[in-house]
Amino acid sequence: MANSRSPSDPTPEAVFIQAMAKHQRYLHAFIKSLVPTYADADDILQETSLALWEKRDQYDSSRDFFPWACGVAHIQVLRHRRKAASDKLWFNDEVLDLLAEQMMEDTKLFEFRREALDLCIEKLPGADRKVVELRYQDNSSLSDLSQQLGSSSRTIQRTMVRVRHLLHRCISAKLREWQVA
Repeated sequence: MANSRSPSDPTPEAVFIQAMAKHQRYLHAFIKSLVPTYADADDILQETSLALWEKRDQYDSSRDFFPWACGVAHIQVLRHRRKAASDKLWFNDEVLDLLAEQMMEDTKLFEFRREALDLCIEKLPGADRKVVELRYQDNSSLSDLSQQLGSSSRTIQRTMVRVRHLLHRCISAKLREWQVA
């Protein structure tokens, strides 16, 4: 049978690499929550990345990448722990399993919150969205903002309080709508 993939479709490897790149930061946080040091987390992330690449043919791109990657990472953490068994800073397997499960849930919630935040920022009126972008994406201070926008620091501060309140309400509504919160 001929290949059913059109030339414009990304290759399975490209889909895998894109999923890995999107979730690598979360995967690192997941691993870090299970190990005693950043160095261990970095080592295990490298081992996990290699293991994921070797198992990429087992990845079903119609399913969520992150839980599958966390499962592989969890196995790598357990292997690493067994190698370093003499180190008393490690949790036992049962505690590691509980932490892994909780971290996967927390990370999923964080992803939903981040997606809701992005949608809510898009809904803001242009001037409010500009203040948020300048403040948080460009890391501008309140005094920088007041100079850039020609408003007093007090006005910028009030705007930020109002916008934070709007974003909080919008995010909460989105999470309720998605039945996440």
